[in-house]
Parts: sequence; C-alpha cells; structure tokens
Amino acid sequence: MLETDEMSERDLPPEILRRLQVEELWARRHVLAELRNADRLKIYYQRRAEVRPASFPSVDVVWKDTQPRPAASIVPIKLKKSLVTGG
Repeated sequence: MLETDEMSERDLPPEILRRLQVEELWARRHVLAELRNADRLKIYYQRRAEVRPASFPSVDVVWKDTQPRPAASIVPIKLKKSLVTGG
C-alpha cells in the first residue's frame, strides 16, 4: 500500500491503481521466474555431477580435426544445347 503525507493509494484514479497492480504483478512474476530458474539450474548441475562418469570428457575439451578440408571449387556446367539461337 502506497501512503505518503500528501496522498494515499485510495486517492489515485482507478486507471493508475490498475497500472500499479500490473507493475507489481509483473515484478513479482519476474522475481519468481528468476528464483525458479536458479533452482532448476542448481538441480541440473547436481544431477550432471552425479551422472557424469569419469570416461566422459569434460566440457573444456576441444576436439581437433587432424585432416584439413579441401577447398571449395567451381565446377563448370556443361550444356547439351546452346542457349543462343541462330537467326
């Protein structure tokens, strides 16, 4: 409830009261979503630590491709008929 020496929430017009309610609900929803995501992330990391066997490489491992890939080349198109007609 918003109250100051000069005015209280009861003195505000209904449209402003509704906007305040919407803002409060949005802020509450935002905070709850962040808390839920933090909990889910914590559970994810716990499960990952329990399940990951020692044979799996860690996330920091970079796979190296030893064979260089061939460069792209342009292959000419061979046409059976000429596109230019004789006149």
